[in-house]
Amino acid sequence: MPIFEYKGINANGQSVTGTMEAPVSGAVFDQLDKQNITPVKISIKKEGFSFNTSLFKKKSKIKDIEVTQFTKQLVTLMQAGVPIISSLDALVEQTDNPEFKTILKQIHTDVEEGTNFSDALKKHPTAFNEAYTSSVKAGETGGVLDQVLQRVGMLMSYEADIKQKVKGAIRYPIFVITGIGIAFIILMTVVVPKFIPIIVEQGNEIPLPTKIMIGISDFFIGFWWLLILIGIGLFIAVPIYIATPKGRYKYDSLKLKIPVFGNLFLKSYMSRFAHMFETLNKSGLPILQTMEIVSTTIGNKVISKGLDQVGQGIEKGQGISVPLKESGLFPPLVIRMIAVGEQSGSLDEMLHNVAEHYDNEVNYLIENLVTMIEPILTITIGAMVLFLALSIFLPIWSNMGQMPG
Repeated sequence: MPIFEYKGINANGQSVTGTMEAPVSGAVFDQLDKQNITPVKISIKKEGFSFNTSLFKKKSKIKDIEVTQFTKQLVTLMQAGVPIISSLDALVEQTDNPEFKTILKQIHTDVEEGTNFSDALKKHPTAFNEAYTSSVKAGETGGVLDQVLQRVGMLMSYEADIKQKVKGAIRYPIFVITGIGIAFIILMTVVVPKFIPIIVEQGNEIPLPTKIMIGISDFFIGFWWLLILIGIGLFIAVPIYIATPKGRYKYDSLKLKIPVFGNLFLKSYMSRFAHMFETLNKSGLPILQTMEIVSTTIGNKVISKGLDQVGQGIEKGQGISVPLKESGLFPPLVIRMIAVGEQSGSLDEMLHNVAEHYDNEVNYLIENLVTMIEPILTITIGAMVLFLALSIFLPIWSNMGQMPG
């Protein structure tokens, strides 16, 4: 029986964590509910470097686009005056994914038996994350569920659009880099070995670039098996290491430092932070719970740690902008606009402005990503061509210089 890790808020408003053995995550939710603990996060406990890591687990077959479509369709039906039970029944029938259909059937059954919609959603964290279920909970409490779901659907659509644009933008540089790598390997293993005997037979002093080229070629030919083993080892070891808390933190930290892409990732996270913060805050959730949910769903452990520190600062009465500044992770624009929002009582408006600003920044960077990367690729290709040309032609020029006139 799997062991689940949970994080929740007790009746006193305090954050609690722990582990529980249960057949499914829904059973954990039921047990926590009996203990008057509101779950914030429920996940299967990972066992470090064992084969029980996410690399070897069967991943959920539910795509984000399916949840987004479900949300939009549910909003349309609710705004048309269709009761939620009837809406769920209709959406179950038109869902093609068997796994998602099973989940929706269970949610429909739970709601029909009197369970709150948000509580029914929380039993299925593989489909509905903490931000989603908490927003729904707040919407139920405030009687504005359709409005909250509409904002959640818009946020999910925006994030899906950004992911698609980033994938499209990096496809070209990945293709070029892969092509360069394949061409280099072919040159070192097929073309260069044919020139080496000619260069050596001349008996002249071999230039340094040529020695380096010969050494690289000999290594590729003599130790190709070692390179394959290293590649396979990295392919297996890196995901396992990233699946650990320490590895994930270092990986997320590295993502923010990569030239060109690091700035894109940071702005994308700032946009996500502002959008989620605005959505949850408008839903009426307490600020501490909002910050905790944003922290667990932001998608970067470094920024998540910074948001945890912000939450601690809020508990101490420092407000939001002061601990944001102390974390050292958030740009001055974010800090200043949130500070203005706190002072003027227009935090939601300022968060919306921050989100719009970084939306534009992200779109600009994505549209110009290829333009920014092209000089790097050009320099890389030029350096490789220059190195190969010098390696091959320097011995030839040296031999021509020693020929009798």
